[in-house]
Amino acid sequence: MKRIRVVALAICCLLGSLFVLLRVTAEEPAESKPIRLQAGTFIPDGQPLSPAKVVAEPAYYLVQFEGAVQPDWRQAVAEAGGEIVAYVPENAFKVRLTGAETAVVANLPYVHWIGRFLPTYKLSPELEQDQKEAVVQIILEETADQEKIAQIIASSGARIHLQEGAIWRVVATYAQLQTIAAIEEVAWIEPYHLPKLHNEYGAGVIVGTNAANANGYDGSSQIVAVADTGLGGGTAATAHPDIPSSRIVAIQSWLGSVSDFCFTLVIDDGAVDAEGGHGTHVAVSAVGDGGANGEGKGAAPAAGLVFQAFENLVEVSQDCQDWYGYPPAVYLITGLPSDLNNLFQAAYDEGARIHANSWGEPSGTGRYRPDSAEADTFIWNHPDMLITFAAGNEGADDNADGVIDNTSVGAPATAKNVLAVGANENDRQGNYQCDTSLSYLSDDDFQAGETCSSMGGNQNGFMPNGNDWDYLAEPLASDLLAGNREQMAWFSSRGPTADGRIKPDVVAPGTWVLSGYSELYQQGYGDPVDPNTGYYQDDGLGMPFNDAYKYNAGTSMANPIAAGAAAVVRDFYSKAHSHAASAALVKATIINSAVDLLDENNDGVNDNDFPIPNVHEGWGLVNAEAATDDSHQFVDNTTGINTGATSSYQFTTTMANLPLKVTLVWSDYPSTPAAGVHLVNNLNLRVTDPAGTAVYLGNNFSGGWSTTGGSADTLNNVENVYVQSAAIGTWTVEVIGANIPQGPQPFALIVDGAFATGCQLPTTVNLTPTDSNITLDWANVPGTIGYEVWWADNDPYFAPGANCAAASNCALVADNTFTHSGVVYDPDHNITYLVFAGNCTAPSNPLAHWGIFNFNITPGSP
Repeated sequence: MKRIRVVALAICCLLGSLFVLLRVTAEEPAESKPIRLQAGTFIPDGQPLSPAKVVAEPAYYLVQFEGAVQPDWRQAVAEAGGEIVAYVPENAFKVRLTGAETAVVANLPYVHWIGRFLPTYKLSPELEQDQKEAVVQIILEETADQEKIAQIIASSGARIHLQEGAIWRVVATYAQLQTIAAIEEVAWIEPYHLPKLHNEYGAGVIVGTNAANANGYDGSSQIVAVADTGLGGGTAATAHPDIPSSRIVAIQSWLGSVSDFCFTLVIDDGAVDAEGGHGTHVAVSAVGDGGANGEGKGAAPAAGLVFQAFENLVEVSQDCQDWYGYPPAVYLITGLPSDLNNLFQAAYDEGARIHANSWGEPSGTGRYRPDSAEADTFIWNHPDMLITFAAGNEGADDNADGVIDNTSVGAPATAKNVLAVGANENDRQGNYQCDTSLSYLSDDDFQAGETCSSMGGNQNGFMPNGNDWDYLAEPLASDLLAGNREQMAWFSSRGPTADGRIKPDVVAPGTWVLSGYSELYQQGYGDPVDPNTGYYQDDGLGMPFNDAYKYNAGTSMANPIAAGAAAVVRDFYSKAHSHAASAALVKATIINSAVDLLDENNDGVNDNDFPIPNVHEGWGLVNAEAATDDSHQFVDNTTGINTGATSSYQFTTTMANLPLKVTLVWSDYPSTPAAGVHLVNNLNLRVTDPAGTAVYLGNNFSGGWSTTGGSADTLNNVENVYVQSAAIGTWTVEVIGANIPQGPQPFALIVDGAFATGCQLPTTVNLTPTDSNITLDWANVPGTIGYEVWWADNDPYFAPGANCAAASNCALVADNTFTHSGVVYDPDHNITYLVFAGNCTAPSNPLAHWGIFNFNITPGSP
C-alpha cells in the first residue's frame, strides 16, 4: 500500500504541469471528458493555448476532440501532418507533431484540448520506486533513433541486455528510468518477467465436443497452432500416437535471442519435449484422436496441427540466477519473440486459424501489457484467426477469507480480442486410474509414501484438497480439486482486468485432465534420466495413466480444450454454412452457447451465488454441442461501421416463454499500455422487443438475465443481451457505432432463440405409461429450441391449435422429455399424442404426421 500511495502522490503533484499546453473550442461541451492513463486520470481545465510550451521539433502530444471521434476529424489531423500513434480514452489520440503542425491542429474547430505527452505518462505504476536495480521492458516509438537512445541509456548508468526492434530489456534503477522516460521516442516502461507455463473422458463430455464430433464437426477442415514447450520426440514421427504425422502440418523450433540478459548460452534442442511434457499434453488435448477406449481424446480430433516449440536448454546468467532463483542450467522459455506478431504470423502462413497458448506472465495483475497489444494487433490485421490464452493460475486467497481474490488474470490473456480461458473442475466420475506396474513413490505431497498399487490403482481417494495448495481458509481448505463440474478450480485466475473488462471470457475443465505423455525420460518405463538435468520428465498431477497418458492441472489444460472447441465451431461454419468464420464470430458463438456454472465462487454449494457474467467464469463453461447445433442465426460483418452509424437486424420468434440470447463481439483496434482504459472502438448493442416497449442494452444483467434500463457498456468488446422469457414476434437488434476512432469497425452477431424453422419431427418417440402418468421421450432434433407436445382424448385425427402456450391440451417443453400427469385409468380411454420440434404452429397437414406420432395407449394396462 505504501508504494501505491507514493505513486498517487506523484500524480497529484504533477497535475499542475499537466495542462501546460491547452486549447478549448469556442463552444465547449457541457461536460469535459477525462483523459484516462495508467499513470492517472485528469480532466483538462480549459486553459488557453500557450505557444511558449510548443517545441519546434517533432514531439508527442495528446489531442482530445470535443466528442465521439468522426472519421473526418482524424483525417484532418493527418492532413495537418500529424502522425496518429494511439487512441487514448476519452476521445483523444497520442499524435506526433512539429511545432507548426501543433498550431494547425490546435485550431481545428472540433479539437477540444491539446497537451504534451509527459514522461510520467510512460512509467508503469508497477515499477518499484527505490534504488534497487530491476529488469524492465522498454517500448520505443517506430520513429526512434535507436543508436542515440542507446547512448542516452548507457550514459544514465543503466545496462541494456536486449535490443530487438522496438522492444528493449534494460537493468536500471527508478532514478535512471526517469531519465529514460524523458527521451521523446520512448513510449512505455514496465517491469519485465519471464513468461511461464500455466500449468477423453470428462472434458469431452463436459464441454460437449464428443457430441459435436459425433455430428460431423471434428475439426477436419481446420488447422490449429499450438505454441508450447515441445512435442514428444520433436518430429512428426515421434510426436504422439494420438497425433499421426499425416495431420502435422509443421513443427517449428524457436530458439530465441542468446543476447538476452537471462541466457548466456541457448542450446538448440529442436522441438523435443523433455522436462515437463507440457507441450505434448496441451497439443493432444487440442487435436489428439484418443486411445482405444477414448482416453486422452482431444476436442478437435481430426484437425491439422502446427506446433511452435519455444522451450530450450539454457545456461543462465548470474543476474537471472540472483533475481529469479534459477539454477545455472535449466529448460526455459527462450523462443518467444519480443514481438508476438512474428509467432502468430508464422502459424498463420501455415494455414492455422486457431492459435492456442497456455502461457503468460508469471503473476497476474489484470494489466494490458505490450504483448496484449501485440495479440490484439495481429487479430485486427488478420480477423480470421482466433488466438486463445490461458487466463493463468494465480487464483489466491491472500486475505484468508475463503474466497478467491479478484484481478489476477495475466497478460496476454488481458488482450481484448483473444479468447481468455479459465478452468473449472473436471469430473471423471471417480476414474483416476494409474499404472500399477510403476513401483516408485509418487512425487506429489498429497500422495506422500504412496505407489499406484498402494492407492489401489485409482487415485480418486488421493487427490489434493485446497489445504494441499496453501488455501488455508474454509470452504477452500477442504475442497477437492476435482469431482464437481459446476465448480471453478481454485487456482484459476480471476477477473476483471485492471481497467474493469470481463475476463476470463469462458472456462473449460482444467483439473485432472488426462492427455498425452511425452515419450522422453519417463520414470518407471525403462528410460534414463535427462542427461542435461539429471531428472526424469515430470509426472504431471499424481501418477501416470500409462506411458502414453498422464494427468495435469492448470488453465494450461483448460485452454487447449477451449481452442479445440473453437476449431470445432469454425469447422461447423465451414461444413454447415460454407463460411470462413471470423475470429469474432467464433468467439461470439462460444460465448453465446456457454453454460453458467453453479458454484463459481468455490463455496462448496451449487447455488449460483454469482450468475454470469462474473469475475470467476466470465460467460460460463464452453459447450461445443450447443455451439454447433445450428439453432442460432448469425451475422459476420466485414465492412464495419463508423461513429454515428447503426446496423439494424430483425429476428422473429415463434414460441413464447423461451430464452432469446444475443451476442455482439468485435475484434477491436489495439490499445496502448499507457492508456488507463483499453477499449478503442466502442460499439453498443441494443435489443428491442416486438411491442417496442422493452429495450435492453448490452451487459446490463441481474441474476444471469438482461434487465431493461441501465447504461451502455463503454469497457468491453463483448456485449450480451439474454432475455429469459422472450415474447413471440419480431425483435430488433441494433449495433450502434457509439465512438469509432479507428474505424470502420467490423463485428459478429449471434442470435439464438425460438425461431420459425418449420415443423420438424423427432425420429423416435418412446412412451412409458403408469397408473397415473405417461412419460414421453424422443431423440433430440438438432437446431431446435423447445418442443410442443399436443394430446387429445379418443381422437387420433385431431389437429393441433395455433398457440400451444394458450392451449389446455399442449405443453411447451425445453428438453426432449415430457410427463403427462394425472391421467385417469380407463381401459377404454385412449390418448393421442403429437410431438413437434422447431417451434411450430399448427402444421398445414397434421394427418401427414399422424402415422408416426399417434399413440393410442391404455394407462395401467400390462
